[in-house]
Amino acid sequence: MSQASAETRPFDFFRSGVGNDPALLAITFTILAVGIVMVTSAGYMIASGKFNDGFYYTKRQGISMLIGLVLMFVFSRMNPRFWRDSAAVVIAVGLFLMVLVFVPGVGVELGGSRRWIKMPVGFFLQPSELVKYALIIFFAHSLAKKGEAIRIFTVGFLPHIMIIALVGFLLLLQPDFGSAVIVTTVGFLMMFVAGVRIRHLAGCFILALPFLIHIGMSAQYRMSRLKSFLDPWSDPLSSGFQIIQSLVAFGCGGVWGAGIGKGIQKLFYLPQPQSDFIFSVIGEELGLLGTVSVVILFCALIFKGFMISVRSQDLFNKYLAFGITSLIGLQALLNMAVAMGLLPTKGLPLPLISLGGTSMIVNLAGIGILMSVSGAEKQQEKGGAICDC
Repeated sequence: MSQASAETRPFDFFRSGVGNDPALLAITFTILAVGIVMVTSAGYMIASGKFNDGFYYTKRQGISMLIGLVLMFVFSRMNPRFWRDSAAVVIAVGLFLMVLVFVPGVGVELGGSRRWIKMPVGFFLQPSELVKYALIIFFAHSLAKKGEAIRIFTVGFLPHIMIIALVGFLLLLQPDFGSAVIVTTVGFLMMFVAGVRIRHLAGCFILALPFLIHIGMSAQYRMSRLKSFLDPWSDPLSSGFQIIQSLVAFGCGGVWGAGIGKGIQKLFYLPQPQSDFIFSVIGEELGLLGTVSVVILFCALIFKGFMISVRSQDLFNKYLAFGITSLIGLQALLNMAVAMGLLPTKGLPLPLISLGGTSMIVNLAGIGILMSVSGAEKQQEKGGAICDC
C-alpha cells in the first residue's frame, strides 16, 4: 500500500487505541463514575418534582455517556491524520451549525439565549461545544503546516485571529460570553506554543481590552454578576444568591462532607446543582477530601494530556493534544473557580461530571482523539508506521 493511501485512511484498528493508554482511560472512567453519582444525588429531588422521576437526569446523563464512550472508542482507533486532512471540513461544519442556531424553526431559545438546535429525537445539540473542538483541529493543522513562517504576522497570527474573531462573534450573538472567552484563550495558547510572536499576541490583547470591557459592561446581567462577585452580600437574595449558596455548601461540607445524598443546599437553594454548580454539591456531600480528590483527578488528566503533547514528534499531533487538554482543563478550572467564588458567576459545565448531553459527548470524543494521538506516538517510538495495510 502506498504512503499516500496510508495517510488518508482514517482507521487503524490494530496499532493505536484505547488499550495503548490505560492510565488515561482509568482517569476518565473514575471522573465519569464520580459524575454519574453526583448528578443522581444533585438532581434526584428536582427531577422528582419536575418529571415525577427521580432518575430522569441520571438516565439522560447515562445515555449521553454511552454515546460519548462509543465515540471515544471509535475515535481512539482512528488515525490522527484523518483529523489533519479533514480540518477545513470540520471547521466549516462547526461554523455552519453555529449559524443554524439563529435560523427560525431550527435554533431553540432557552433562558434568553439561542444556543441549541433541536434534533428530531428530542435531543438538543449545542453547536458551541462542537465548534470548540473544530477550532482546535483546524488550528492544529494550520499551525503545524506553517513551520517557521508562523512568526510572520500575516502568516502565523492574522489568519488565526480572524478565525477566532468569527467564532467569537457568533458566540457573542447567542449570547455566550463564557464560551467566547474559552475559545479565545485556547486559541491564544495554541498560537503561543506554536511559536507565534508574543508581541503579536500581547498587542492584540491590549487592543481588544477596551472591547472586552465594553462587552462586559453593556449587559445589565453581566454587571450584576460582576458586582455580586465583588460583594455578594450587597444583594444576597438576587445577584449574590448563587455565590452565597455555593459558599454555604462548601462550608457545610467541612472536611468529611455530609455524605452522598445528604446535602441540603441542592434542595432548591443552589441554582442548577446538577450542572453548573455540581462542584458545590460535591463540596457539601464529599467535603474537602472529595473536592481535593476531584481536583487531583483533573490534574492527573491534564498532566497526562500534556505529556502526550510533549512526547509527540508530529507537530499536528502535538498541537492537537495540547489544544484538547487545554480546553478540558480550562473549563474545569473556570467551573470550580466560579463555584468557589473566585470568578464571577458564569454557566459553564464541569467536564465529564456536570449534566449536559453535548458537553459530555464531545469531551469524551475529544479524549478518544487524545488516546489516538497517544497510540500513534507510541507506535512511532517503536519504529513502526501507522497504516491500515
